[in-house]
Amino acid sequence: MKTLESIRKQLKSICKCIIYFMKFAWKEKPLYFFFVAGSILVQSAGPFITIIGTRYLINEIAYRENRNINNVIFWISFICIGTLVYKILTKITMEKQYNISQGIFELKLITDLSIYAVKMKFQNTENPDILNKIQNAEKGINETDQIQGITDGLITICSNFFVLAGVIYLVISSSIWLLIPILLSFTVSTISYMKITEYRKKYFEKLSGFSRGFDYYDEELSENKYAKDIRIYDAGEMLLKNQAHLNKEQYNMARHELGKFWKCERISIFVENFCNIAIYCVLAVNVLRKFLNLGEFSSLVQAATQFTQSLTGIVDGYFDLEYTASLLQYYIDFIQSIDTDKEIECDGAHIPENITTAPVIEFRNVSFKYPNTDLYVLKDINITIHPGEHLSIVGRNGAGKTTFIKLLCRLYDVTEGEILLDGQNINTFALKDYIRLLSVVFQDYRLLAFSLRDNITLGKTNVSDQYLMELCDMGGIGEWIKSTEKGLDTIVYKMFDPSGIELSGGQAQKLAIVRALYKNSPVVILDEPTASLDPISEYEIYKHFDYLVGKKTAVYISHRLSSCQFCDRIVVFHNGSIIEEGRHDELLKIPSGFYANMYYAQAKHYQEDF
Repeated sequence: MKTLESIRKQLKSICKCIIYFMKFAWKEKPLYFFFVAGSILVQSAGPFITIIGTRYLINEIAYRENRNINNVIFWISFICIGTLVYKILTKITMEKQYNISQGIFELKLITDLSIYAVKMKFQNTENPDILNKIQNAEKGINETDQIQGITDGLITICSNFFVLAGVIYLVISSSIWLLIPILLSFTVSTISYMKITEYRKKYFEKLSGFSRGFDYYDEELSENKYAKDIRIYDAGEMLLKNQAHLNKEQYNMARHELGKFWKCERISIFVENFCNIAIYCVLAVNVLRKFLNLGEFSSLVQAATQFTQSLTGIVDGYFDLEYTASLLQYYIDFIQSIDTDKEIECDGAHIPENITTAPVIEFRNVSFKYPNTDLYVLKDINITIHPGEHLSIVGRNGAGKTTFIKLLCRLYDVTEGEILLDGQNINTFALKDYIRLLSVVFQDYRLLAFSLRDNITLGKTNVSDQYLMELCDMGGIGEWIKSTEKGLDTIVYKMFDPSGIELSGGQAQKLAIVRALYKNSPVVILDEPTASLDPISEYEIYKHFDYLVGKKTAVYISHRLSSCQFCDRIVVFHNGSIIEEGRHDELLKIPSGFYANMYYAQAKHYQEDF
């Protein structure tokens, strides 16, 4: 009963996968199914060209009393021309399917996967389970022929079914004994292929556990951003040793699993050859006993072989289909799970696009812990950020500062409490509208391997160079950009252009700040904005502070407390809670205050260095 239930679930899963991808294919290119139907028709008729043709041809040649040269020519022509047409039509239909599948379907599937990965909630980007789903979805696409693999399985099953129906009559009507070796070969091949398919799925699951490790070492050993540390600290030998160890583990696993494949295949091949010998023996006895002529002998040998091949083809086609569907199910699972969980960008209250007035932002009794953990990173946060206020958030590493910003940006939802925008919960606004209010530079910002212009505008057009250069001058990189040969069209990095440039840490940081200024949102958030800048560059940034931010709301996370003097208010985080807040001079007056102790400790080091 358990086995039947398992088979039922398996068939249901296969059907679900077929329906999903056939709908996808019909939506993208309905013509594809014309070539699928053509393949079934051609492959169903093809085997009978030689089965029928050789029977009559051999009889015409072998038996002198019935020989007719015209018939000989006819059947030779029938076999040759029929086989040629069969081969040509098979090639055409398969090539057309392949071109559509690879040229349209595969690109669309990969693009959709990328789109869903971008659209999913930010918290999923830090969730190992979701990352494994993405990786398995990618492997499902890369290690199968996707829709082509599904239709190949369906074509194999359908065409072999029609062939089987045609040869059954020929085999049974001539010798019932032929069924014994045929069915024996079929049974052994079926069991063998079931085992192989089971092993293949287990092998895929085990292999996926190694994939992230391989990707990590490939990136570590090839990416430019790791090159300096590897060379300075002579880490290459350690990395190569660890990579070799991972390769050896994967090799041993593959050798063990593939050994199971080969064992099953050897058994299947032995039984198949034994049964073929039995078929020849049965037919030879019938010929000697005058029950069959030579033409019928040849035809039945081919029919019996085709019978076996068709039965095996149906089974192979099913298990190939089942295997392909099981891998592509990872793709469906990811797409559907993210589809039900993704951010709804356009649902909710809308915020006017031309809004320039900064809103009131309030954290009310906000507590937060990351998914799948019990430790609160923030606890009972209550703070109101007033329009136009320049707020600095300080504290030691791990105090919860960056998490506070992630919640404000709706990268995570609060665990308890709520965040209000002008008195309304931020989750009630359309995400796309809400994000438009924020210009953010994170500490781990990323630049793109495109032009400086694209890194600032992110593909937006109709922006004058004069305006962009004004922003760059404000951000402290205007003169540097003017000194480059291509100016704003200078390409960052060398991935796509050998003449691309590598930015220093300070230049990259300033470019990220200019990007935030270009967005021109009423709320500016800078997470460690001067982390990569030297003191002079830092001074230049803050010298233009009032001009850059003006009446906008500004929220800063800073590790240099001297920068806090520019802010209207300083909030001190410690162990996920707010322990002090006020202006710089007010906090310095608190006896043994946390902020004061941090400030004087930093000031002491600056004085000693001076």
